[in-house]
Amino acid sequence: MYGLIIHNQEIGHNAYKIDRFKEEFVKLGISLDVFVNDGTLAIIKDNNVQIKLPKADFVLYLDKDIYLARLLEKAEYRLFNKADFIKFCDDKMLTFIGCANMGIKMPKTISGPLVYYDIKESNFSFLTEVEKQLGFPMVVKKVYGSLGEGVYLAHNHEELKQIYAEIATNPIVFQEYIPSSFGKSIRVLIIDGKVFGAFIRENKTDFRSNFGDTAGSEQLFNGEKYLAFAQDIADKLNIEYAGIDLLIDQNDEPILCEINSNAFFEVFENVTHLNVAKAVGEMILRKLS
Repeated sequence: MYGLIIHNQEIGHNAYKIDRFKEEFVKLGISLDVFVNDGTLAIIKDNNVQIKLPKADFVLYLDKDIYLARLLEKAEYRLFNKADFIKFCDDKMLTFIGCANMGIKMPKTISGPLVYYDIKESNFSFLTEVEKQLGFPMVVKKVYGSLGEGVYLAHNHEELKQIYAEIATNPIVFQEYIPSSFGKSIRVLIIDGKVFGAFIRENKTDFRSNFGDTAGSEQLFNGEKYLAFAQDIADKLNIEYAGIDLLIDQNDEPILCEINSNAFFEVFENVTHLNVAKAVGEMILRKLS
């Protein structure tokens, strides 16, 4: 079997993933070639999608560029993950809309109205209702972001206005703050629709568990209810591969934080000693057999 890996120009944490996939896939009889998404891999020409890549049985798509993902699928490449799921996870508001009315516990969430040009005083008026619904402190997030970037905690009206003024031209989500989960979350990895394992992330100096050098990780013990909660999400969303991040409420019950379609797994493998790269390869073989 032959596959492609496509990654972003800023390789970052994907370097570990690529090395591990190459190491484990060859043992499974899968050959791989690696390509950088530099903007030259696909074009619409003569009314058709043309792909400057070899034909392959599958693509491990380690990027969030939804346009290239859709172009590849238009050309009948099989992506892991699929373009629709990448978009669903990358847009945090789409994630919460998609999980609503499904019995999945989530923080109270409000979508910010779009601001196309310079922010005006009238744009701040809706914050009154946001404050009434969510109280303080409240979490403010850019819809697109990872590793804790673009996530803020507003403690009062002035801080909320300041944060909003800085990021209002981005799609924004306002959310209820869960104080019992300050600096702490649980990452559950899903492979082939099943819980593969989990660990706890904790940051003692920041409310974002995965932000900066002060974040640490350790094994999850006695976490059956968190694993069951994540499995329920995986079943309802038909997930192939993802990292599901959970918060912890005041009764030690799980709450959905976000879903990551391109979950990094270097820390996961180091903490849990589980072989993620091999499991992903085995999933692909089963899916394509």
